[in-house]
Amino acid sequence: MTATRHTALALRAALTALLTLGTAAAAAPAWAGPPPAPTPPTPYRAPLWPVPEPGRWQPAAGPAAPGGSGDSGGSRGSGGDRPRDARPGTADSRMVAAVNRQREKAGCSPVRLHKALSRAAREHSAAMARAGRLTHTGADGSSPADRMREAGYRVGSSGENLTAGSDSAQDAVAVWMRSAPHRHILLTCRYTHAGVGRATGSGGPWWTLDLASGR
Repeated sequence: MTATRHTALALRAALTALLTLGTAAAAAPAWAGPPPAPTPPTPYRAPLWPVPEPGRWQPAAGPAAPGGSGDSGGSRGSGGDRPRDARPGTADSRMVAAVNRQREKAGCSPVRLHKALSRAAREHSAAMARAGRLTHTGADGSSPADRMREAGYRVGSSGENLTAGSDSAQDAVAVWMRSAPHRHILLTCRYTHAGVGRATGSGGPWWTLDLASGR
């Protein structure tokens, strides 16, 4: 074998080695180590409150109706468009009866109306009717538990359900039972007391159900 042939074979072997290394380098990932963990999917977040069938309720646009500001949430006469709470012992007792029927089916003890919780619920329903929107946050930034404590209830654990547009207490409970997060609150067996608020006004009735156990 001539020197020229030896040189050609050596060049061919070197070229083959370079091509092999190049292919391996191109196939290698840019990162070192194990692959990154996949990004988990965004968890589903249930709405904070249900509303009746489409078209039954829409948030009121713009400011509250004239004369609606400064209401305390108590019972009112039929003046203008001001929100008015239901008379005690009507919607309140019907709401608790409807809630307790569902709790009995789930094996939970019944809840009983509590004056302090009902005061907190009535005031919050009136505030929502004035503002024309459903919210668990009070105008002063309060949470449901804050409002229960302010009304005089010693909160151990608590939950709050809201809805607007249901004409009766039974309808409101039916709306909540169709929503998993709200059904969970209704059927939490450790709750012992209830407070009910109902206020009329544009887009209403506006319902608040406070459930809690004291300490």
